[in-house]
Amino acid sequence: MKSKGALPTEFKFTKIVTQDKNGNHEIHYKEFREVVGYGKTEQEAELNLIQTLITMLKEKGEKIREQSLNKYYKH
Repeated sequence: MKSKGALPTEFKFTKIVTQDKNGNHEIHYKEFREVVGYGKTEQEAELNLIQTLITMLKEKGEKIREQSLNKYYKH
């Protein structure tokens, strides 16, 4: 695959944080509403959110790779 330039090293997401009556935090990014992170602190919740996003993106990449291979070998 030919590169069209350097990939960005930083992404900007809109962070939405809520706190329950026990002080626990729930966080998601406006751009990924379906993925949520939880934690005792905002930082812990965001770290959990990022780890979940990374896992989700890796799984999506594997599915795309598998579908591409299946299409290639069907021909």
